Order: sequence, then structure tokens, then C-alpha cells
Amino acid sequence: MFNDISDVYLRKIERYQALINLPEVNADNTIFDKIKDFIDLCTNPEFQIAFVGTIKTGKSTLINSLLGHNYASMAVTPETAALTKFRSSSKDYVKVNFYSKDEWRLLWDSRTSGADAFMREYNALKAETIKDKWIGHPPIYKEVTNNNIDKELSIWSSSKYPEHYFVKEIEVGISTMPDSIPKQVVFVDTPGLSDPVAYRSEITKQYIRKANAVFVCVDSQKVQKEEIETISSVFSFSSYNKEKVHIIATHWDKLNNPEADWLEQKKWLKSRLVGKGFFDTSEMAEENIIHSAAHIYNLCRDFETITQDENITLMQFALGMKMDINNLKCCIPEMKKKTNIKYIQTLIVEKFAKKYEKLLATDIEMKYKDINYIINRFAKERQHDLNEMITMSKLNIKEMEAKVKKQQIKHDDIMIGAQQLTALITEVEKSTQKRLDEVLSKLKSYRQSGI
Repeated sequence: MFNDISDVYLRKIERYQALINLPEVNADNTIFDKIKDFIDLCTNPEFQIAFVGTIKTGKSTLINSLLGHNYASMAVTPETAALTKFRSSSKDYVKVNFYSKDEWRLLWDSRTSGADAFMREYNALKAETIKDKWIGHPPIYKEVTNNNIDKELSIWSSSKYPEHYFVKEIEVGISTMPDSIPKQVVFVDTPGLSDPVAYRSEITKQYIRKANAVFVCVDSQKVQKEEIETISSVFSFSSYNKEKVHIIATHWDKLNNPEADWLEQKKWLKSRLVGKGFFDTSEMAEENIIHSAAHIYNLCRDFETITQDENITLMQFALGMKMDINNLKCCIPEMKKKTNIKYIQTLIVEKFAKKYEKLLATDIEMKYKDINYIINRFAKERQHDLNEMITMSKLNIKEMEAKVKKQQIKHDDIMIGAQQLTALITEVEKSTQKRLDEVLSKLKSYRQSGI
């Protein structure tokens, strides 16, 4: 069904594309970008779930909890500088794409006043000395064992390695993802929305616009004005489908009294996030605002191999939940449940993964209507401009005719004046000639008489 629908709309859009490519149409870049994204969606169908947020809100930790292993780096320093896609695959692999020279120039020029730390780290790692090696480098595809994905990924994404500056996008194929997640469903770990390099933030904004679902990660300990502004910006990029936006309040376990505090926090969030520019209804907000404690879930999942410090972290959480810390292993199922990760996993499977073809088809139809609307509006604007030009042309013609007529009147007056002047000159000439003839005749008679 999806292929049939995409083929129908693709043929229509390709006709539009051929039309707006005509030089005399002079279409703006918005139309070209939307058509490019639409054609990409039809020819390379992916159901993209984008994880976005400001720096260090736990995006990568949440993704790792959903993937079942710590693939993405969760280091204390911000790690996600390159957009990273995770998808189900029969083989485990890492594919790396690099910036072109033009893209790197745009990125470099987009550094903001807050990019001092970026430059210090760039210079400390001597990244400039290897820049020419990686800018414009062909994509690298490497098959790895499942337990080595994180190591290979770290080379290209970790702030410890200078290579990561020049990486545009990474795709990770994972053979151990559950069967409930089809290979067409892709988890996208994005650069932070507040990245000091504006070009990287713009990549995130582009993915928000075209993503089929967006999980906005905000720190549940500090959901204030800045976080509301971040959420607002995500909604502004998702205006045609607000239901695709989900607010994930991370670090839930760090609240003083997680369960009681979260009830108040969620109530406050709902009061701010329902209405114009946000969720349409309270019911939608209730369903799409979700808490999580991904770090605790990951420790529970890896309980047999965690460190002593990590064990203490689990004990503290269990104690806060009034569990029996003397038998911590028995508390693992209940602690996992408290983290809400299983709920988010189920939501992704039931709401998206099982219905991804239908949702993609709906998305294609909506995006086609959006393009169709923009082109029709563009055509009407051009028609209006043309009508104005014709009107102005008619006015100009009338003005020119009036001027010509006025000039003609002046011309006629001049011609009459010229004719009168010519007649006068002729009369003067005749009179002068007669007088001259008289003078010459008298001179002749004087000579003959000897005077």
C-alpha cells in the first residue's frame, strides 16, 4: 500500500518540480527544500524518531535504554556533535559521512559568541592538522561485532577524538534490536538545539521538521523558561502534526521525591503546554508528557556487570522508593518499572512501529498537500504580480499616449510658429532684396553720370 501511494504522489511532485525549475518561474528555496525532502521520503522511506533537546539532557542515555545496550556515549562532557542514526539490521555496522568543503565553511562561519569552549577543545586536540584529511572524505562503512559498536562509534563521535569535528552523520546498524522494531524505523540522536555552532543546531531543526515523531528531552529537575522555549521551538517546526511531539522529562530519579514531585511538575507542564502553539487538548498533553529515569534502567539492565559506585546509585534509588536494599537484585524488576522506560518502549512499538507504513503514507499525503498549497499560493502570488504588471503597463501606455499627445500639441505649435517665421523671413528677404536692388540701381546711375 505504501509503495503505491508514494509512487502516485512522487509522480505528481516530480511534475511540480519540473515546472518550478523553469527559470521564468523564479521559485524561492522553501519550495525546493520541501520538494527535495518529499522526494527523499518517497524514494528512501524511513520512519524517523528524532530525539532532541538542549545539551546534556540525557538524549543518548534514553536512546541506549531503548536500544538495549550502551551504544551511544554517555560521558559527562557533551558528546553528540554529529547526527547519529540507529536502525535494525541483519549485520552490525557503522557508516560515517563527512562534511564537504562547502558544508565545513558554512559550519565554521556559524560559530556563535558562545563557541569559546568549542575552539579551546578544537585547538587542544590539534584538529586543524587533520582537517584536510577528513573534509570531503568518502563515506566509511565498517562491519563490526555487536559488542564493538560502541568502541567504533566513539572514534567518530566522542569529544576525545579530533576526527569527530568533521563527521556530518553516522548510521549504526544493530543486529540485536527487537523484532518489534522494523528496519525502516530509525532512532535519530541529534546535536543539541543550543549548540554553540549554529550550523549543527540547524541540522537538528531540519530533522525536527521532517521527523515522523519527536521526543523532546528536558531535565525534569529544571523545567523552566528555557526548557519551555525549547519545547515551543519544536512545536513551531511541527505545527502541522502536534501529536508527533512527545515531552520526555529525563532524570526523574533526581527529583527530591520523584513520584510526588512529578505529579506537580507534570501538572505545571500541562498548564503551559496546552493551547495555541502547543498540544491541542489536555488529553493529548497527558498522553505525550512522560517521565523517565534511563540511567537507572540501564544500571538495572546491566546489574551483573556494574561498578561499586553504580551499585550505590541503585541502592540510593531503591531506598528512596522504600524498597528492601538488603536484597537489591530482587528489586530490579520493580525499579525498572519505576523508570518508565518499558512504557516508552511499548508506546514506540504500539503507536509507531506497528503502524509505520500507514503513518508514513499519511505523512506523505499531508506533506504533498502542504507542497500543493504552497505552490498554489505561489502561483496566485505570481498571477497577482502579473496582473499588477499588466495594470501598470496599461497605465503606463495611457500615460505615454497622453505625453505623446501633449508633445504632439507642442510639435504642432512649433510647426505653426516655424511656418509663420519662414513666411516672415521670406517677406523680410523680399523687402531687403527690393531695397538692395534700389540701392544698387542708384549706385549704377551715379557711376554712369560721373557723380
